[in-house]
Amino acid sequence: MAKRGAPEPDPGPDPDGPTNNSMGPFLGALAVLVVLVLIVFGAQIFSPPGDELTDDDMVRRAVTDYVNAHNENDEPILDRLRCADLPAEEAPLADVDGRVELQATQNISVDGDRATVDVRAGIDGEPQTETWQVVRIDDVWRVCRF
Repeated sequence: MAKRGAPEPDPGPDPDGPTNNSMGPFLGALAVLVVLVLIVFGAQIFSPPGDELTDDDMVRRAVTDYVNAHNENDEPILDRLRCADLPAEEAPLADVDGRVELQATQNISVDGDRATVDVRAGIDGEPQTETWQVVRIDDVWRVCRF
């Protein structure tokens, strides 16, 4: 028997008592994940058609990216946008120092994975037009020669 006034020792957690192992947080997180997946799939299914870029759009983008990389003097990007068999010194704009103003990409002619495009650009304030050759390699259009 315990003495009067002395606190009784704490017996610890009751092994038969309630536990705090609830499935609520897990089920809540699972529900949030399912909703997010449904939103992503729904957006792709119900997105308006026409979001796909045409070959002409991709050729224009390749030319624009190439000119921008030239203007930024970004050699790694120029290397990625150029075919491996086209040396940098033989590529379009290789002999141009300074900024190039891309004015138009016209007369795009796509034949399978090859295309030609007339590129009109302002170089030293003078408009010049050249026909560039581009090739699709691994779904990326690159400045090449063929």
